[in-house]
Amino acid sequence: MSSRTDPVLWATVLIVFAVSVTLAVSRYVRVDPASWDLGIYVQAVRQYAEFDTPISQIRGPDFHVLGGHWHPILMTLAPAWWIAPSPVTLLVAQALLVAVSIPPVYRCAAELLGTGEARLIAPAYGLSYGLVNLSWWDFHEVAFAVPLLACSLSALARRRWLTAACWAVPLVAVKEDQGLAVAAIGIVLTVVYRRWILGAALAVWGAGWSLLAVYVLIPHFNPQGEYVFWRYGGSLEHLLRGVDVKLETLLLAVLTVGLVALRSPIAFVGLPGLALRLWSSNPSYWGSNWHYSATLMPILFVAAIDGIARLRVRRAVGQATRLGAWLSHHAPAMIVAAAAVGALSSPLSQLLNPANFRLDEHDRAAWAAIDVIPDDATVVASMDELAPLAARTETAWWSTDWRTPEWVLFDKESSDWKVDIDVILDRYPGYEIAFERDGIWVLRRR
Repeated sequence: MSSRTDPVLWATVLIVFAVSVTLAVSRYVRVDPASWDLGIYVQAVRQYAEFDTPISQIRGPDFHVLGGHWHPILMTLAPAWWIAPSPVTLLVAQALLVAVSIPPVYRCAAELLGTGEARLIAPAYGLSYGLVNLSWWDFHEVAFAVPLLACSLSALARRRWLTAACWAVPLVAVKEDQGLAVAAIGIVLTVVYRRWILGAALAVWGAGWSLLAVYVLIPHFNPQGEYVFWRYGGSLEHLLRGVDVKLETLLLAVLTVGLVALRSPIAFVGLPGLALRLWSSNPSYWGSNWHYSATLMPILFVAAIDGIARLRVRRAVGQATRLGAWLSHHAPAMIVAAAAVGALSSPLSQLLNPANFRLDEHDRAAWAAIDVIPDDATVVASMDELAPLAARTETAWWSTDWRTPEWVLFDKESSDWKVDIDVILDRYPGYEIAFERDGIWVLRRR
C-alpha cells in the first residue's frame, strides 16, 4: 500500500500532532514554561514578522538573537505569526514539524522492510522520548531539523543520493551545530556509498557553514563579539564527569532502537552532535531531558530501519550470525516494546495527570495580571509570564540590566524569583501597586 493512501500512517500523524500540541499548550495555558526560551523565540519571530531586527530584550538589553545561535530559519514562521500572533503559534508549528517528519520514516520502513513493520515503527518514532521531550520543553529551533533530517536520511537509506543531499542543505540555517550533521551525511555519502563529488560537496557545505557561523556570523551579532557557548567547551576532565548520566543517555538512545541502528552507517550522522553534548562542561546537555535528543530520533530510527534491512540481506544469503538473524526478525517488535516502556517515564505520562488540564487559582491570577498590562508597554516580568507578554509588549526578564520599564510583573511562585515583594519594591522605587492577587503583583510607574 502506498504511504499516500495508508490510513494507519495518517492516523499516526494526526495522533502525534494532537499529543504534541496538547503537551506544549497545556504548559503554556497553565503559565508553566520550562525556561525563558519560549519568550525569546516569541520576540524573535514577532520582530521578523514586523520586518524588524530580531532583538530579544529577554535575552539581554537590545540583544540580537543571531548573536546567540545561528537560526535564520525562524524567519519562515513570520507568515504564521501574521495569521495568529501568539506563542501558541510557535508551539503548534513545532508540533506540525514533528508530525510531518513521520511520513518519510514510514516510507523508508515500508520500502525496506514492508508495510506492516512500517506501521509499527512510525508511531514508535513519533512518540519517541526525544520528540515528546521537544514538545514538553516549550519551543526550540531544532524542531526544523527533525523533518529535514528525516527526509534526508530516509532518501539516503533508499539510495536517493541527490534527494538526500537536497534535504540536508537547509539544515545549516537551523542551528550552527547542524552543519556538522550535514558534513556527516556528506562523509557517509563519500566513504560508504562512493558518491565522491556529491558527498564531498555536502561535507564542505556543512562544515563550512558551521565554522562561518561560529567564528564570523554569531560573533558579529553578539554584543561581546564572541560565540558564548565556547564557555561550555569541555576537556578530558569534563568528559569523565557525570559518567552515570552520560551512560544512561547512550543506553537509552541505543536501546530505543533495539541495537540495530549500530548496524547502519547512517548512525554516524548522530555522532557529532552527541559528542558535543557529552564533551560539554554543561550538565544540562548530558541527560536525555529537554530538547537535546530530538534530532537524534530521525537519525536513530532511519539507521535502525537500514540496519534491519542489511541484516535481512545477510540472512538471505546465509551470512548472518545467529544473533543477526534473530534481530532481523524481531527488531521491529523490540523497537515498539522499547517505545512503550519509554512512554512510562517520558512526558507522555503527563497526559494522564488531570492537574495539567485544569487552571488553579494562581494560574487565573497570572492571566489576570498579564491582562492588566496594555499592549506595546515596556514591562519587566518574572520568567513564567515572559512569553505571553512578549507577544504584545516590549518585555524584559527582571534580572537583566534594563532601562526603567513602565510596568513590573512579579510572581512569587515563578521558577526564577524567590524573593519577597519588599525586595522588588526597593528595586523599583516610584512604582505603585496596580494589581495584587495570590502572590502576584503588577507595579505601575508613577
